[in-house]
Amino acid sequence: MASFSSLPNELLEQITSRLSQHDTSSFCRLNSHLHTLATPFLYRHVDLFVPPSNRLPRIDHFCLNILKDCKKASNVKSIRLGVSSGQSVTQGQRHLPHDSSFDHVYLLQKAMDIWSSETMFSTHHLLKEALESREYSAYAALIILVLPSLQHLHVTDCKSTTYDYLQALPDTLAPEPLGAPRFLAQSLVRRLSSITHTSLVVDQTSGIAYRDPKTYLGAEHFLNLPNIQSLELSVRGGLRHQSTLRTNVPLIQRIRPTNITTLVFRHSGAFIASTRSLFQCFPRLRSLTYDFTFDGSSMTDPVVDLAAWCDVLQAFQSTLETLVFSIEYCDKVAWFYSQPRILMVLHGHLDMTHFPKLHTLEVPLPFLTGDPEFTIETQVTHLLPPNLRHLTLRTDLSHAQHAHSFDTSMLPNGLSVKSSQRMAHYLMLAQRDVSVIYQTSLTLLDQATTLESLSVWQPADPSLAWLDTQVDDFATTCRNKNITGKILIPMLLRWKNAAHWDLMQEKTVFDRAAPGLGPQTRFWRKEWEGKPLGLATQYLLHALEFHPVKL
Repeated sequence: MASFSSLPNELLEQITSRLSQHDTSSFCRLNSHLHTLATPFLYRHVDLFVPPSNRLPRIDHFCLNILKDCKKASNVKSIRLGVSSGQSVTQGQRHLPHDSSFDHVYLLQKAMDIWSSETMFSTHHLLKEALESREYSAYAALIILVLPSLQHLHVTDCKSTTYDYLQALPDTLAPEPLGAPRFLAQSLVRRLSSITHTSLVVDQTSGIAYRDPKTYLGAEHFLNLPNIQSLELSVRGGLRHQSTLRTNVPLIQRIRPTNITTLVFRHSGAFIASTRSLFQCFPRLRSLTYDFTFDGSSMTDPVVDLAAWCDVLQAFQSTLETLVFSIEYCDKVAWFYSQPRILMVLHGHLDMTHFPKLHTLEVPLPFLTGDPEFTIETQVTHLLPPNLRHLTLRTDLSHAQHAHSFDTSMLPNGLSVKSSQRMAHYLMLAQRDVSVIYQTSLTLLDQATTLESLSVWQPADPSLAWLDTQVDDFATTCRNKNITGKILIPMLLRWKNAAHWDLMQEKTVFDRAAPGLGPQTRFWRKEWEGKPLGLATQYLLHALEFHPVKL
């Protein structure tokens, strides 16, 4: 069998590009040839995340390495800082233990050299003190300060553990009061200007929302980054949503236009009034994703006013091209057949007829019908954008959304007769809702004249997925109408692994661009056709860990 070293470099690079940071580090240690080849990949996507074990990564070593080697610093394209959303993660400042072998004097001197040659933020003396005490957040700020080619900044933190100093960096680019100019070194401006994508308070590894409702970070500071194009954030707040954020508190205090074209809200509340200030900063917004999340155990009546959302979105009539809505209303403690229903607190429906540039839409069916009961007679085609080309239907709010295989052997006393009857009735309603989505998809294929593709999400539980005959009918109708048809399958429960919370299998049953091809299957992770994956998964992630899911 051939060794790694004997493989062509092109193949080795392909292998290395798909490895995790830990595996890439091990790969580098095999021999000198692989060390030379793989080291640039080790520094391309850097993960300095504090895991649920609370064991601090050696952020000091990474900081020292990029200060000593400009080439390594130039290789860094994305970096992830902060703490896990796990319940075991402690809050507050973190200090690395003393290490006599670490050249801390050299690191401090390099930091002082940077501050003396460039106009720094006013709290640099505090940063120096934090570095002397080996504070995690101080190293994080210094790293961002010196990286020349950073494009993606992911800060997944709570309780200001990392933000204390990081937020001061983009603030240096904000104008002074009364319009007084700032005199900044162009090298500093150039480095901060390389950041184009920012993710705030989103755990992209586990997909789990931060549990503390008081965790709240505004995007105010990061909007000062001049070339930011994509912003992902999570805000817990809104109408009848337990949070420190009230509905009349604006998300942004200083409104100013930015270059952001893509905005993603993960597991956030249904606030509207507070959002207006933030939306006013995005005159060029082209893609909006909003993932509603409500905890039914502590909030029995959230309000989702879709008519009001249509009014808010009117500001983007001339720019909005892609719109994604997902929603999850659940009680994580309750079994899936005892989940609360949103019913009358879903007000109105989406009317997208005044959005001529909107060509891609992904929504739960009740967002189009205004009917969370999934009544089959409800029509939706007259509400769609006039130039809609790509439509995706989600299973959110259906009885099938949270259903999963149930392992009664894990229960000490099994299920009572009453609980068994409730489960059977719930699954019957889930099958009915899935059938309604199926019938609606056929109606849309018949009546939506501008469609080029129709994609339909399947329930997480494979036992509730469309029958083979339904898939065949869907494919035949797509072929007859010359519309690309796709079946989207979430893999979280198929493979019963929380690591696959954002993994999706795409089955193309008919492709109008290649009508002669048979069904095609592909897998997608994190993103699909420019839209984020892993939406509305909080209940199932919790169920996999704490509920009797049959494995």
